[in-house]
Amino acid sequence: MSSDVAGKAKAVPSDAQSKDTPVTLNGVDVMASSSGAGMAAIQIVGPNEYVINRSDLDGALTGNNALALLKNVPGASYTATDSLGLDISATSLFVRGFRMNEMGVVFEGVPLNDNGFLSMTGTSAVNVGVPDAIGSIDVTPGTARESLFSSSANGGGLIYSLAELKEKPSLLIKQTYGSNKTLVTTLSGQTGRLGADGPQVMVDLQRVSADKYQAGGTQNFLRGDLKVKQDVSWGDFTLFVSASHAAVWGYNNLSFDMIRKLGWNADSWYPNYASAYEVALPENASASCGAYTCGKLSSLIPYDTGQSTTDYIESIAHHFKLSPSLIGSVQLYGASSKTAASLADPTTPSPSGAPFSEQVQRPRVNRFGGTLNFTYTLGSHVITTGLWQERTRSAVNTSWYDEPLLGAGAPLKTTGPYEVYGPAFQMANNSRWRLRSRQFFLHDDYAITDQLTLGMGFKAVDFSTTGGGVGPDQAPFGTLRVKNNFLPHVSLFWSPSTQTDVFVDLAETENGYRVAQRGNIGYTASAWTVSNQDEFDKVSQTIRPEKDWNITAGFTHRFGDLTLTYDAFYSAIRNRLLSAAIGSQFAQINTVGLMPRMHIIGTDLGLTADLSSHVQFYQGVAVARSFYDKDFVVDGNVFPIKGKAQPGYPIVSLVSDLSAKFQSWRFGATSVEYLRQPFSYQNDIYVPNYWQVNTYASYTLKASKSMPEWSFRLDISNLLDRKNIGTSTIAGSPFSGDYQTLQRSAPRQVMFTVTAKY
Repeated sequence: MSSDVAGKAKAVPSDAQSKDTPVTLNGVDVMASSSGAGMAAIQIVGPNEYVINRSDLDGALTGNNALALLKNVPGASYTATDSLGLDISATSLFVRGFRMNEMGVVFEGVPLNDNGFLSMTGTSAVNVGVPDAIGSIDVTPGTARESLFSSSANGGGLIYSLAELKEKPSLLIKQTYGSNKTLVTTLSGQTGRLGADGPQVMVDLQRVSADKYQAGGTQNFLRGDLKVKQDVSWGDFTLFVSASHAAVWGYNNLSFDMIRKLGWNADSWYPNYASAYEVALPENASASCGAYTCGKLSSLIPYDTGQSTTDYIESIAHHFKLSPSLIGSVQLYGASSKTAASLADPTTPSPSGAPFSEQVQRPRVNRFGGTLNFTYTLGSHVITTGLWQERTRSAVNTSWYDEPLLGAGAPLKTTGPYEVYGPAFQMANNSRWRLRSRQFFLHDDYAITDQLTLGMGFKAVDFSTTGGGVGPDQAPFGTLRVKNNFLPHVSLFWSPSTQTDVFVDLAETENGYRVAQRGNIGYTASAWTVSNQDEFDKVSQTIRPEKDWNITAGFTHRFGDLTLTYDAFYSAIRNRLLSAAIGSQFAQINTVGLMPRMHIIGTDLGLTADLSSHVQFYQGVAVARSFYDKDFVVDGNVFPIKGKAQPGYPIVSLVSDLSAKFQSWRFGATSVEYLRQPFSYQNDIYVPNYWQVNTYASYTLKASKSMPEWSFRLDISNLLDRKNIGTSTIAGSPFSGDYQTLQRSAPRQVMFTVTAKY
């Protein structure tokens, strides 16, 4: 292995290549598992860097979202309420203690920034592209590379890439039928190269529809992407477009007390408007409605809840070669997101006389940005540098709309339209923000020897946010800025033999302040969620931007048919903003304050064994313990959380995967367990252990001259039909005790898929 390849970008195998094709990065060749039975060992391609190829995702359900594809990443925990993760409000991903909105995420080169629910600064990864068309995911679970552009990257990084464009035309048609009237239709086509020197075009479309498994309501998702690449003598031009629209009836947030008293199947009243109406009537407030008074029950269970989202991303990129040793790229992009998150609010009666109204939160985000990157090879050095700038405008308000008197008309739908009975009769927390994001990085990969590569670099960041309340109710308004000219990153990658890779990776990160409206239904810790201007002014004088040091050391060793991967990591987190939730889901109140220091320490172990030429087994074990260094103090009130673990992230995660291939047959089973997951900041309640087993079996008929390749597949998720708590921090976490912020995971779901591939 020569030093002239040290530090070069990896070459991810395309779908058409063999799984035995080596992946190259930093002068290291890493071989995927040779059995071809199923999920290969997650491939290490650099210091604390892994790649997941499409061939590694056999266990993924058709129509699943982009975050669900990461559940087997070391140290990751993924949960969702519905089996395909269509409801973004109840979809959660943690990687080594960092939530998805604390990670750097890029899709086809476009920074997504904060991709949490109701984000005011980014785009959710759930709403970008067609997940079934993703060709590879580059994962840096400890810390994002300084070359990854993001305003939210405290923890790791995720880089999504669509499948490689091919020289020959192809077409894939896939139809899935499943439980709860689930239908997933997927079309993926490539033109191949048009003419001798023409462009290559790829189009992916997917429509998902399903009924809720509890109560009434439907979940509909339409998404698509387009990629066009034109080669020129000095490089290429690439156009990327993504569009999605979702209309999702959601599941009601629950508490442990609600599950005990109302049963596991408790959910919203929809479509039974009459029952919801009667329970919410003021004259029935003190009457008995079973385990609760009617007034209390109405405050816990709304008539309906859900959201609609519309997201677009457009980008054009130019990759160019200036000389044999100097290459670069420039990309311009735009992104827009619109959300309407709604629920029937019994605390605000309708002017019509109906005992509740429809409350709608409407975030709108528009982003425009550009990136510029260069790579220069000089002997044993590969030097990369880049610049990113983005401007963001966002706005949000909460509006209340009139519901009809009983029998006077059809009730409003939770996904709209909302002005059936007139415009909003009340508005609150009307807010607007302008954000400017800048980042510069410089990095050098130095091949000291053929076996040892030293990486050294830094990034400079400048994030400025101005805005807040612009309405008469005077939600907080102000400016917060983060600027740091030197955030270092150092790594070593050593390959003493073709069977062994060893690495250490150390970096400092700093992110922009997170943005959310007052009364936000979610977990985002933001200074703008405090109750008034005086509180904001007080908080803005005491908070500091979060700074983290993340270090990871690990190795991979291949013993023939056995691959062992191990790493240990530690994060020192300073100035983390915490937000504890109180109040109801109709009027959430966030207590915001600074945690000067917290720590995350953990270890991941992965074992992949080719039991035969047909059978492969993977076992992953992740243990992580976070703890706060001090008690939490807000306005003189002391909350005893010193030494406690952060809520929502399991301390122990276990992933087992068994897969087999026998000629045209493929089989697989995956078991995922999350143990010891704190529910509250004081850890006085823990979420019951989560355990889900998914299985699949498929059969493929090879193509002939007159017939395409046909595949038939049966999937069963939650095979044991366990009653699992899925996401447990949807509306934030309490300091202690119970709170209405969790949802269930889907019961057993069966899906059958037919695929024709031309």
